[in-house]
Amino acid sequence: MGMAKRKVTPEDLFSMQFTGDVQISPDGKKALYVHTAVNAEKDGYFSSLWLTDFTDQGSRFTHPQPDRLVKDRSPRWSPDGQSIAFLSNRSGMDQVWLIPADGGDAKQLTELPNTVQFIAWSPDGKRLACLIQDVEDTSTTDVKVITKLRYKHDSKGFRGHHMNHIWVVEAATGEAKQVSYGDWEDIDPVWSPDSRSIIFLSDRSETRDFNHVPALWKLDVETGECVKLGQCAGFTLAPRFSPDGKWIAYFDHQYGETNACNDEVWLIPAEGGEARNLTGMLDRSTANWVGTDVKWDAGVHQPTWSKDSRYIYFLVTEGGNCWIYRVEVKTGIIEPVVTGDRLVVTSFAMHDDGVEPFLVYVAAHPQSTGDLYVESLGSDREKRQLTDFNKYLFSELALSEPERIRFEGADGWEIEGWLLKPPNFQPGAKYPLILQIHGGPHTCYGFSLNHEFQMLASAGYVVLYTNPRGSQGYGKEFARAVLGDWGGKDYEDLMRAVDYACTLNYVDDYQLFVSGGSYGGFMVNWIVGHTDRFKAAVTQRSICNLYSMAGSSDIGFYFIDTEFAGADLWENEELIMSRSPIRYARNVKTPVLIEHSENDLRCPMEQAEQWFIALKRLGVETVLVRTPDEGHELSRSGKPMHRIERLKHILNWFNKHRSQA
Repeated sequence: MGMAKRKVTPEDLFSMQFTGDVQISPDGKKALYVHTAVNAEKDGYFSSLWLTDFTDQGSRFTHPQPDRLVKDRSPRWSPDGQSIAFLSNRSGMDQVWLIPADGGDAKQLTELPNTVQFIAWSPDGKRLACLIQDVEDTSTTDVKVITKLRYKHDSKGFRGHHMNHIWVVEAATGEAKQVSYGDWEDIDPVWSPDSRSIIFLSDRSETRDFNHVPALWKLDVETGECVKLGQCAGFTLAPRFSPDGKWIAYFDHQYGETNACNDEVWLIPAEGGEARNLTGMLDRSTANWVGTDVKWDAGVHQPTWSKDSRYIYFLVTEGGNCWIYRVEVKTGIIEPVVTGDRLVVTSFAMHDDGVEPFLVYVAAHPQSTGDLYVESLGSDREKRQLTDFNKYLFSELALSEPERIRFEGADGWEIEGWLLKPPNFQPGAKYPLILQIHGGPHTCYGFSLNHEFQMLASAGYVVLYTNPRGSQGYGKEFARAVLGDWGGKDYEDLMRAVDYACTLNYVDDYQLFVSGGSYGGFMVNWIVGHTDRFKAAVTQRSICNLYSMAGSSDIGFYFIDTEFAGADLWENEELIMSRSPIRYARNVKTPVLIEHSENDLRCPMEQAEQWFIALKRLGVETVLVRTPDEGHELSRSGKPMHRIERLKHILNWFNKHRSQA
């Protein structure tokens, strides 16, 4: 008889391990990936590179240094397969390191003046392109003089005039020189097939501070000549040359600076010209939009070409799944390549020798943080799992299995969601329910493992999470349906989810709770101002005042405009304030826990302060939890101890207001 499994606790985060950013060797015989774990004593994360020959998980290729919280990441094989470049903070900040492909000591290649964010080998193997941010001059004063709208970013802090630019590094000597300059951002550098030029994305328009839409550029590394190949139209990412050198594929859309649409695969001639959309008929967005709090090192999502330049492979979010698709360049035929219910692919690489191509990918499911798989694209379609780092931890835990639900939302639209029952679920018993609301609003929930949800289920709650309108994974119309209507039909979708759950005989409809972060926090604030049906609420990294957010958030000045269909702060003040939860604070009776990070620049601390002061003055039971030295990503990548303390505050708040049978 097996041992009884135990409940999931906040501290289980300390034991979780994460797999990501897989890269296949040029000869197709091996692959590197990043393995990340937690050091509880040092309150941080450390990572190392692992090498596999596809027979099993392989072994450590770089040695972990948990006591120093060293992170080795972004492994990139040299074109000849003889060495590997990777980024590491071993010397204090991320620099480029080189290690022989057959093992040995890693050597630091660069001593660039700032953190290296991105590396790409030239096809001839002689140089690497790197991306770093300009160094701030602090020699005379610590006073910041701000002249631009885009002077801060949640993940980067205050930036001022310091932009990302491209450097070229000699692989043999480490000699480095800066090759792009200017008062603009240069990102995603990739070499041309002849190793003479670099293509990259940059918005060099006069209006870039107000409406950032990049163009595709080509830089001659020797002469410095820079030419514009084509103008993009939206959030553009990851240009990549076809193997035959004729085309450049990239991700883009036609709606400017917004995620309320489908990111699609576009193609442009290598020398510039008219671009065409290859995946517009798919009506799904590329990339993985499925949210989770247990993912690390997802790598760079990019269009991946077949060797013969016939196909482009890419990720697609489909409802609560994320699959690998491909499109045939000539015909535009789109087809799924790796699919499966309860499958969320986070990164992948392909080896194509023209005969037996295969994929190596990291895929998660409701009881996995993400493991490594190898799958043949030949006629046999053999698939094997290579890693299972959390096997022993998860064998001890009573993990709940999500049940997919579908119900009718506003306008009769079908809405998808999931229910997690307590692992010790007893038929005939009734359980309290927690509605969880995702951020974005243009992300989604799905078949990823969520530590927070499992912890709450283990504590005896039914956890309900859904994808109301605005979510990715259901097409362009669905994603854009929330624009200009925050707190409208999205609110109705969420309340209908709760109505559906309350028809289930095991849900105690007198014990309903609600929680959410970012846009989800906005919705929590909106909900408690419009209904008293919830016994307690937790609002995280939230928004309560859209008007003040426009001037205090790193993205607020354009985000409010795009999310509210061009609403102007002065001409449409009534609309913006009518959709701000702060206006309805007098209606709130629900006890509210406000969880917020002090360094959050996306949903600034002033939002939490406004909400706390308003509710406290009005006599609502309210607690504000301020977490120092953390930003918007606390729940996903903050310091482990802060993440665990956050979970305990949430659980304790719900338990405090829960009626005991």
